[in-house]
Amino acid sequence: MAARLITLFLLLFLFPLKAFPLSLYLPYKYPGTVGYFKLDSDLPAKAVLGYRGRKWFFRNLKGSKELYFSIPYFVKGNFTLTLYQGDKKLFLRTFPIWKKRYRISRIWVKERPLRGKLLERVKREGRLLRKVLSEITPKKFKETHLYPPLRRLIVTTPFGARRIINGKRRSIHWGTDFRAPRGTPVYASLSGKVVLARNLYFTGNTVIIDHGLGVHTLYAHLSKIKVKEGQSVRAGQVIGEVGSTGRSTGPHLHFGFYVQGERADPMIVLKERLQ
Repeated sequence: MAARLITLFLLLFLFPLKAFPLSLYLPYKYPGTVGYFKLDSDLPAKAVLGYRGRKWFFRNLKGSKELYFSIPYFVKGNFTLTLYQGDKKLFLRTFPIWKKRYRISRIWVKERPLRGKLLERVKREGRLLRKVLSEITPKKFKETHLYPPLRRLIVTTPFGARRIINGKRRSIHWGTDFRAPRGTPVYASLSGKVVLARNLYFTGNTVIIDHGLGVHTLYAHLSKIKVKEGQSVRAGQVIGEVGSTGRSTGPHLHFGFYVQGERADPMIVLKERLQ
């Protein structure tokens, strides 16, 4: 479906003589779709976009307040976005969510019991990932489309697949896996700053790039990392090579896309025009 930009005008009853321009962009209605929300900066107090307790926060950018959001994976039926100013509801819009079937992914890997120092490491890395992926820097990437992380995209495990590991039901697959030979160059999908470039237990050699406004991309299981934390990168720059580090069954790239910590479907985002 072609992307549609919906331009609305929001009238606040507390300020009856003043209109507040508002732009809402949501190209698809599947879980994992990334949307965009923009407000006039004259809004007098902090505004928050919410859905059933989940909140997305605005950042000021050149005369406007902007944010990206993602339709959560578990949403079924209707998705209602509400704009809050304190306890007041300023805007409400409901979208019917399109149904999507998710695969079951079965893998067999050699596992070590998670206890002692190993368990502490996994917990520590989990806290680090949550912190890094929830950061919202007040700047925005310049690109309108994602640069593919690999020259050739061959999907082996899609976003949202139900994981069965060694015969036991586990977590959801929060990204897209692409098959590629070991050593294949991996590219940054958007310009930004490298905020993590290190080895983690589950995802092996991992790179995370902060693109601004809470948007992050994650590249995992790399054989080599070719960037450093704190380094600025451009879209299309080589940041590493495909590998099989961490918990992996063979050479591939695990590619993740996050919006204020919420997981998005990379394959949907690769098709979108980013506002």
